[in-house]
Amino acid sequence: MKKYWYWLCSMEKIGNRTKEVLLQKFQTPEGIYFATKKDFMQIKGISEKMVEYFQNSKNKDWEKEYEEMKQKGISFVMHEEKEYPERLKKIVDKPYGLYYMGGLPKEEMLSVAIIGARDCSRYGFEVAKNLGKLLGEYKVQVVSGMARGIDGAGQWGALEGGGTSYGILGSGVDVCYPEENRKLYELLKVKGGIISEFPIGSEPLSYHFPMRNRIISGLCDVLIVVEAKKKSGTFITVDMALEQGKEVYAVPGRITDSLSDGCNELIKMGANVLTKIEILLEEIGLKKKNFNHRKKLLLAEKENLLYSNLDLQPKNIQILAEETKMELPQLIEVLLQLQLKGLVKEPIKNYYCLSGEHIIFDS
Repeated sequence: MKKYWYWLCSMEKIGNRTKEVLLQKFQTPEGIYFATKKDFMQIKGISEKMVEYFQNSKNKDWEKEYEEMKQKGISFVMHEEKEYPERLKKIVDKPYGLYYMGGLPKEEMLSVAIIGARDCSRYGFEVAKNLGKLLGEYKVQVVSGMARGIDGAGQWGALEGGGTSYGILGSGVDVCYPEENRKLYELLKVKGGIISEFPIGSEPLSYHFPMRNRIISGLCDVLIVVEAKKKSGTFITVDMALEQGKEVYAVPGRITDSLSDGCNELIKMGANVLTKIEILLEEIGLKKKNFNHRKKLLLAEKENLLYSNLDLQPKNIQILAEETKMELPQLIEVLLQLQLKGLVKEPIKNYYCLSGEHIIFDS
């Protein structure tokens, strides 16, 4: 019965390999549940402490917990059910069960994972967000870890583009982590889904995240790294994606920027270079649309001068005045015009930068 699969999957201290051994011995989770201590001790590698853990799990009111989970809008799917994602069935060490809120990725739709540094640059954030937005406009599913930085940016972009996105958590699906992404978490439940292999109420423990990463790579057809340091958790996901036979793309960066070291290293190792969205779309089987809002910018002379002196790193208004040779009153007027057009932002008082909407992956 399904509830016994729930019971088996709720025992986080028992790894998949041990569960596999037990299933080979007792055939079903129900068989494991009703096995005696004597039955357990006949299996090589099963300790008395582990048997005690199994027995204690039965003493919990787990059946009531199972019913309460469903009442909270949390679904549980086991690997034998047709609803379980086909992409995950093909990976090594697949989760025996998944908890989710909202929905699961659709098999017939392309799925792209956007991952990268948590402490990303503003450039990286805008790249990830714009990439996610374009993929959303093409109805490509975006999968990521809902972390701050690159992960969350790509998922926000997908939703803004009218697409769907799925957050794979390193905690229980009822635990929003990080809390700063609460709004994204709530939106994903409506416009995609929240997914985890960890039991309800599980905290975001450090060892959960490498495990979570194999699900991110497993659920995607293509994985894109936007920013990453050489030694980071991002490489765990990349390695898993490669083992699973997935295409990996990396966005190149400046050689002086440590956040670009990881991407540049991946390219050196043979990853696909992502510089234009047209190339990616062609390679994943989509034709480029004609987005009117992404046509070449038509700016007045002074607007173009100022725009060309801005990038994603905020600049002080005095520096802009020196670079453009404009008087402050005129400079302020031109900045206002660019802000009204959605091209420039003022993240800090008297500091200006590009909004990011028109600087990456333009048609």
